[in-house]
Amino acid sequence: MISPIQNPKLWFIISVLANTANALIGAGNQRKPIYYCDVISSQSRSSIRNNVNVVQTAHNPKSHSPPSSESATESPTPSTTTDWKAYALQQKYKKAGRMLYKQSILSPREYSIIQRELKSTFNNLKMKEENESSFATNRVGATISEDSDVWRVLSCEEGSLCRLINCLADGDGNDGDEKDTGKMILAPDIPIEIRVYEKSGAGMEWHVDDVLYEPKQIEVVLTIDNTSDCRTMWKPHDRPVIPNDNNNNNNHRSNNNESKEKYEIRSTQTTPNSALILEAGGVEHKVSSLKAGKRTILKMAFARERGAVPLEGMEGHASHHNGKTKKKKNRKGGGKKRK
Repeated sequence: MISPIQNPKLWFIISVLANTANALIGAGNQRKPIYYCDVISSQSRSSIRNNVNVVQTAHNPKSHSPPSSESATESPTPSTTTDWKAYALQQKYKKAGRMLYKQSILSPREYSIIQRELKSTFNNLKMKEENESSFATNRVGATISEDSDVWRVLSCEEGSLCRLINCLADGDGNDGDEKDTGKMILAPDIPIEIRVYEKSGAGMEWHVDDVLYEPKQIEVVLTIDNTSDCRTMWKPHDRPVIPNDNNNNNNHRSNNNESKEKYEIRSTQTTPNSALILEAGGVEHKVSSLKAGKRTILKMAFARERGAVPLEGMEGHASHHNGKTKKKKNRKGGGKKRK
């Protein structure tokens, strides 16, 4: 049989003639018209599928058995692309030290609901200065009620944020007992807080988030609005800084108070509906001092639904706006000091 690859012009002519014949003869015929491409489709598709499966097996070192008959005939689906996107996010999050900055976190509807409620209730929120335990300066904030649309949107298991957090947590290699610990949910002991940078000098020095649970919680900084000149900065673990001379090496070895690893600083002006996502006790981050504009964020944490054990003293560190006096945090060690 003539292949389309061998003689594409002849194949095209035959196809046109076949279509014309079907149109003339089969006007009153209920049978499905037969096209030239249908004749070769079964052999071609079978060959293509076999080749695809061979390539997939060759690139998968864990696969030592031939594909099943079901997998050999299974057609590609949109979920394949979705799975690869999820895998890429998981790898990016893991390689950076379990942190991720991502834009367009919420759907337009979710983001609109949160914006609308915060705008309508903002004047009723009791804004307070930061506790002395906080690394923030000139920042104010308040706790968001659990009986609010903000809480409902961010805690929804099928919502955009919950699904993203579970995607990252499921792919970081630390969740072998997920069936026993359950999904990641909003931490019941840590409130959602609105935090506002508006006063001159408002910012946050370098710090690592306290570890409040075992296994560690995931912290989320969701930007609602930002017209400020503040820059959010972090030190991802996939960008180590290699010293250029022996003097720098000696200085690093001699200073026991500093981390052994040095990382390149990344920074951005966070956009509305973007989020900085970090596992507690991991990547250092800060917010540069404000000189103009205003920045509004929501801060929250996610923990395992079952099996998340609050660590000693976590009650005093769960909120920066509860008016309690606490000891200073360990800047480099996160929550390790309290374990």
